[in-house]
Amino acid sequence: MTDAVTDEAAASDAAAFQVPGTAVLAMGGGDDGAESLAVWHVSVAGALTGAWVAPVAEVFGARAAARRVLAFLERRAVAAVYPEKVPGWLEQLTGAADLPERNGWWKRQEFSPAEAFGEIVERRRRYADTVEEERARNKAITELEWVHELSDSVEIGCFEDLRRVAGVRPAVGNPVVSEALTIARTLRWVVSVWAETEKVKNRRRYVREAHGEAEPLPPSWLSAVQVASETRLPL
Repeated sequence: MTDAVTDEAAASDAAAFQVPGTAVLAMGGGDDGAESLAVWHVSVAGALTGAWVAPVAEVFGARAAARRVLAFLERRAVAAVYPEKVPGWLEQLTGAADLPERNGWWKRQEFSPAEAFGEIVERRRRYADTVEEERARNKAITELEWVHELSDSVEIGCFEDLRRVAGVRPAVGNPVVSEALTIARTLRWVVSVWAETEKVKNRRRYVREAHGEAEPLPPSWLSAVQVASETRLPL
């Protein structure tokens, strides 16, 4: 689970990165059992900053309702937890909102949480290699130690694998809220693990010199956030 120390580090490291962040989409049964769409916002620092849920019939059945949902997505990266579903939802929303020639606007804003996790594992491997090279020259240097230990051999093929590795339990609530909130909490964990990883650059100058300044998010996620922050939809 996320610990307070790394949460604070994430918030501190991302403080100067002023962008809206990420949107999580989920679809499933709502309070009354009706098929519903949920949008959950996650900040760059991993905070859960807002949520909205509405019946699918309303969202996809009225131009104004579809545009309202797109306003919640505008300028935000989109977590492609279910890559086989999310593009279809966004295409349907764009059509329902009657946006002129904007199909596919989300493509460069999508990112895979599983891929972002893989980038963390790879980044840690590179940092460890740099530390070992430095230790060969200076025996006083200690090995890297992590609060969140990650195995190089861990297999993350889908979001559910990532949720289990993160130790995030399915959230309590109706199906659509449970799914969206569970995804958002898992993203918060990913942010905390990334923050812990990048803190090595602040503690070890030679790691920073070899790999650059600390970054607020894994590369693929960061790119999606940066692209999204510049996106404007004709709503």
